Amino acid sequence: MANSSQSTAQLIAKGSSRMLIYTGAAVFLLGDKFLYQIEHWNFFASEVTGILAGVLLMLLGAGIDKAFKSPKAEQLSD
Repeated sequence: MANSSQSTAQLIAKGSSRMLIYTGAAVFLLGDKFLYQIEHWNFFASEVTGILAGVLLMLLGAGIDKAFKSPKAEQLSD
């Protein structure tokens, strides 16, 4: 029974990790244009916000992926 819950937790973590990475990439590429064109932000502020938000989301997704692939996490679940 613990095996199925472990695999479910890993699947959820892997899915959310990929979702954060892809969302971060989209924000990195398109977020600044959205803020500049639609929300009428200053060009420099929109570029910095788009880049930082995208990088933060991608790092968060990579961190979740790394945490669930570490040997320490596998030892804790056994």
